[in-house]
Amino acid sequence: MGTPCYVGVNAPAGPAIVRARYIHDGCPSSLIPQLRGIWAATTRRDTNALIEAVLAYDWAYLRSDITPDTQSLPGQNSVAGIGMTLGDTDPEPATVFPLHRAVDLGASWIYLINPADSTVTVYGGDGDPVGIHRLHDPTEPEERPARRPHAACLFPRHAAPGSHTLTPARPRHRLAMGCRRTG
Repeated sequence: MGTPCYVGVNAPAGPAIVRARYIHDGCPSSLIPQLRGIWAATTRRDTNALIEAVLAYDWAYLRSDITPDTQSLPGQNSVAGIGMTLGDTDPEPATVFPLHRAVDLGASWIYLINPADSTVTVYGGDGDPVGIHRLHDPTEPEERPARRPHAACLFPRHAAPGSHTLTPARPRHRLAMGCRRTG
């Protein structure tokens, strides 16, 4: 039994519309590291190439160590460096849905890849955000120095320690003339 999810990107039509592919098995503790592996090794840190690869098929699972010789179940095909397809490899359109209707999909998780900053935002099956993860592996030094250290997770309710990183919060606004505290 898998953990059904969708992986995709916000559609160009608007940020509330999602283009995504079904993945039969994808809980955050395993899928985020696999997306990082595919991004680093297969697509050579090209986030747009990662998005194209993931949106190519519906998937049984994603794994960066898949080879053309990987044994598959009937109806599945291996795609080297990306994963095992669900069904045949005839192109079908990606699923398009408004994020506020995510609950209708019956998925446990929705992962949206952001090409602008190479992050993945994780949403629960109800469409509420639960975490933001960098595709950059937190155990490796970044290509450019970070201004601040990264916390373990923005939304820690599902995080395993050390499994992902977070974009640091903005510094608090200092009260100045014309500013007042609200709340």
